[in-house]
Amino acid sequence: MPSTGVYQLPDLLALLPKKPGGDINPHFKEANARYNAWVKQKLGWFFAKEVDDCEMALLAAFAWPLASCQQLKGILDYMTSSLMLEYMTDTCSSTKAMEISQLWIKALRDSDGVENSRHPFIKTMRGELVPNMKAAVDPFHWPQFITANERFAKNTVQEALVREAQVNKNVACNIQSYIVMRRETIGTRPCFALMRTTRHLYIPDHVLAHPIMEEMENVAVDMVHIANDIYSFKKELGDNGALNNILTVIQKDPVTAHLDLQERMDYCGQLFKAALDRFQACRSHLPSFGDADLDRQVSAYTDGVVDWVTGNIQWSIVVRRYRVFVNEADKENNILRYLPAHLLYRVFYV
Repeated sequence: MPSTGVYQLPDLLALLPKKPGGDINPHFKEANARYNAWVKQKLGWFFAKEVDDCEMALLAAFAWPLASCQQLKGILDYMTSSLMLEYMTDTCSSTKAMEISQLWIKALRDSDGVENSRHPFIKTMRGELVPNMKAAVDPFHWPQFITANERFAKNTVQEALVREAQVNKNVACNIQSYIVMRRETIGTRPCFALMRTTRHLYIPDHVLAHPIMEEMENVAVDMVHIANDIYSFKKELGDNGALNNILTVIQKDPVTAHLDLQERMDYCGQLFKAALDRFQACRSHLPSFGDADLDRQVSAYTDGVVDWVTGNIQWSIVVRRYRVFVNEADKENNILRYLPAHLLYRVFYV
């Protein structure tokens, strides 16, 4: 764990192009008010506080700037369901994570086997949230959305297995294996499927599976999880020592173990820049898929990915959940202050 100090974060937003879809969704205020009212009415106090700190309507508005108001509602219902899966599996055993993730994906599929579940959130998910998602997601995109979530749910179990291996000190820590795992546990691929529905992009599976498209998506997801790990690092240190964070993995990887925290921050910036460069290279080398309208949709999809990567960073910088910066000047200059808990309390709450 680092001592008290001041650290320069990489300026990730400065590296990215301007968001093609605009800065923020015009339906944000309406969606935020409606969602907050639902949270207070439907969820228990503890989880409602967690959801409030996540400011999910703000993330939705930044990351899906072209979504309609109805689509924002469905997106927020999905984000709530995804956050609940995270909370239900974040500290449990891999066996329990398997049980929960299977129940969760069954509820999302609206398939048999969960109607008798006594878990209150699974009941809410099946009875209210999934119907709202189906109303917001185009039928063309629903199978792609479900497939992406099956992949996501499966990898929550893998994350639990890694957690157990860390406890038993049997895990091999290296940056590349962490990046591959984190691509699947960050939960961005289902969000890209939702983005395609908000932009009315009917891209068939065989096009999405093209090697350049797959690599472009992979490095875009890398940008999301690298940025997420940078901005959530201070919070995660207080939660669990930031066990599942790239800054910790860099410290444990024999190749980079000599780096201090500032050097690890700089290294994360280099990894982000490399992923962005690869994304731009893939974007410029996309082939024609033999149909002018399909090629237009593929190009628009890359715009949507830029919106999502950038929107996620915009949200991470300001969200109460991470409390990255202690004042506006530090935010403007990307200065992170790591302070003892009692001092952080005085800065944020007094």
